[in-house]
Amino acid sequence: MYDLDRHRTIDRLIECAGSKERCLELGFLVQDDNSTLHLSPAGLGYLIDIVATDIKTLPAVYAAGYNQALAQTSFEIQQQ
Repeated sequence: MYDLDRHRTIDRLIECAGSKERCLELGFLVQDDNSTLHLSPAGLGYLIDIVATDIKTLPAVYAAGYNQALAQTSFEIQQQ
């Protein structure tokens, strides 16, 4: 089944990373046995946390990743 929204999301990710091969290398996309591309959790996180917030510099990207991991860890500890 063709999903136009998924296609647009994958196209946006490829546009941001520079190429399909770069997305696969970074783990942002995965390719199944039928050569169908799928968005990975890392790719979705990149689009949400980096692209959507318009982060441009490497230190800002690092800080966003650190803050996301810290928030996730804190949430998991509170759930225990």
